Amino acid sequence: MKKKGKGFLNKYSKFEKQKFPFVYLLIAFPVIQFAIFWVYVNFSSIVTAFIDGENQFTFDNFKLVFDALVNTDSYGFNLFDSLKRTWIIWGVNFFILFPISLLTTYILAKKIPGHYVFRICYIIPSLMGAVLWTRLVRYLVAYNGPVTVALLNMGVPLPFNAQQNGLFGGPETGFITIIAIQIIMGLVGNNAVLTGAFTRVPNEIFESAELDGAGFWRSFFHVAIPCIWPTIGTLLVFNLCSVMTADYNIFLYTNGTGGMEMSTVGFLLYKITYEISLSGGQAYYGYPAALGLFLTLLTLPIVLIGKKIIDNIYKGVTI
Repeated sequence: MKKKGKGFLNKYSKFEKQKFPFVYLLIAFPVIQFAIFWVYVNFSSIVTAFIDGENQFTFDNFKLVFDALVNTDSYGFNLFDSLKRTWIIWGVNFFILFPISLLTTYILAKKIPGHYVFRICYIIPSLMGAVLWTRLVRYLVAYNGPVTVALLNMGVPLPFNAQQNGLFGGPETGFITIIAIQIIMGLVGNNAVLTGAFTRVPNEIFESAELDGAGFWRSFFHVAIPCIWPTIGTLLVFNLCSVMTADYNIFLYTNGTGGMEMSTVGFLLYKITYEISLSGGQAYYGYPAALGLFLTLLTLPIVLIGKKIIDNIYKGVTI
């Protein structure tokens, strides 16, 4: 029980004060992690963005970034094209696949006949390890893989590169294949989290809605979604945070050979850093550091505005 008195400590009893060291130790580890792996790392990157090859202050690194928006940089990438591909894949995930995943998870949570079998089949792709899934996909879309052969047998016109090198082998099919893979994986994304959220909603709420004449769609939009909106909002905010950094496994699917025709911003940033590390040119890290800072400044207002909008939807709904 809190005591009356002045000052911060006087608000707490002796028993409550004894818990303070435990609470401080409990939060010390994440605070230290944040200080080292975010504050220190990003501070170093921010400083590097303003340093040239001779350790002199400069804005030339940002000039290289803005030039890459219009022209191809020295690594063979165009930043604007990579941004465009990133937004295309992110838009497919955010506006198409996430709603479909939300709906299918809700249907399975309603325990339709055979829902256990459907659930197992539904989540099998997400149970596969990244390396195993990558090898499977690369085998399926290789020049002699089942998918490529099936498309050719059906008379689908594939470019010469795709017929000789697989669907990742050319600019005409490479990016489309990446989108197709994201669609397959996106359908099972967040299934476990959403299933847990749906099952926590009391059945009495759905039964009450049915007694009031609510059908499937009305129960879905006006009961289920509002009740689990905090979970949905958290997933959406995480999705917004990764809009500029996700490389969508392009390196794994293309064995590191993905070029301009498939590059996203995340892959571009990784590829440039990787090429610099191979050449031993530590003095040239200013360009990717400036690019990372530029992407952060683009992402920050998107996340803040998006979170504000998400938090205000179904704000007063509690279960």
